[in-house]
Amino acid sequence: MSDMLKTESDLYNDTQSYAHLITERHAMVKPHTHHPYQLGASLYMPATRQDIWQVIKRDKLPTINSIIICLEDAVSQQDVELALERLRTLLDTWAEHVNSINAPSKSATIHAQHPTRPLVFIRPRSPMMLQQLADYTHIDLIDGFVMPKVDMYSLSNWRMACQNLKVDQLLMPTLETAALFNPHHNQELAIAFKEAFSQPVFALRIGGNDLFAALRLRRPKNSIVYDSPIGTLAYQMLGCFVPHGFYLTAPVFEYLDQPTLFMQELNRDVSLGMVGKTVIHPSQIALVQQAYCVPLSTLDEAQAILHSEAKAVFKYNNTMLEPATHRAWATEIVNRAEAFGTIDDGHSQYSSRM
Repeated sequence: MSDMLKTESDLYNDTQSYAHLITERHAMVKPHTHHPYQLGASLYMPATRQDIWQVIKRDKLPTINSIIICLEDAVSQQDVELALERLRTLLDTWAEHVNSINAPSKSATIHAQHPTRPLVFIRPRSPMMLQQLADYTHIDLIDGFVMPKVDMYSLSNWRMACQNLKVDQLLMPTLETAALFNPHHNQELAIAFKEAFSQPVFALRIGGNDLFAALRLRRPKNSIVYDSPIGTLAYQMLGCFVPHGFYLTAPVFEYLDQPTLFMQELNRDVSLGMVGKTVIHPSQIALVQQAYCVPLSTLDEAQAILHSEAKAVFKYNNTMLEPATHRAWATEIVNRAEAFGTIDDGHSQYSSRM
């Protein structure tokens, strides 16, 4: 009798919140074929452009990490039908060459450093358009979809629109409405994201310019975004969504004549764990990839932390390392190094590489 009571007592002895259980379920459905760091520099391309296929097969912009074919803000209302027609043509062309898309089309040197094609996403204008796209022939060739202006008020519509997509296509909701300034709303949204979709939420995109617009502001030209009100909001989003298992991407930087400021912002993006940066011009691609390269000494510390025989606490590179608390950071450093490579900063001590 006492054993039975003890068993029943154990059943009701779970002190973890229900959100933790949802987190575990979410982790089970997360994809393992791609890591969000593979987003890297994400280039928006209006769907009206006729050179998207050349970019996909790496005849143009051979080092780009990911592209987002835009049917929303980058396409005017009168060009929507043209954009959809060119998207259908692109899908047909891709289907004709699907067996050769992975064959190198450039030198082996390029493909030794980059996947054979970029990740390809589509950004529809609305949930209704996404539902329409789901019926397109060969739409399953697309890696995933960027969903604009997602919040608790639009989530049900986006959920309905995704029901006919393949379960392995990746979703990237964009956080860019006035509702995101409410921390309570964001906590509800973080939990709702885990239950809303059958497809994996690959990353959450911070829509910087729309968030500035919600404050009747424009991004300042003489400072990085993190020194603005949207930077404060970005910190809040990190504290809200990342502990629930999500990755965030950094907002766009539109001033092409400010490369030094762009690098300063990129360094902050990287230090905050943002997994990619939206770019609006090819000249920004190399700077993003340079910023995300991992210094060898940092990779060495990560490998030392992840070593199976690592002590509980130990000194390395004049730093005290503690695997119990540094393991999650170390894992992401290794993931970043696999996506972007390393740079020799002259402070490496570790003798073995992964």
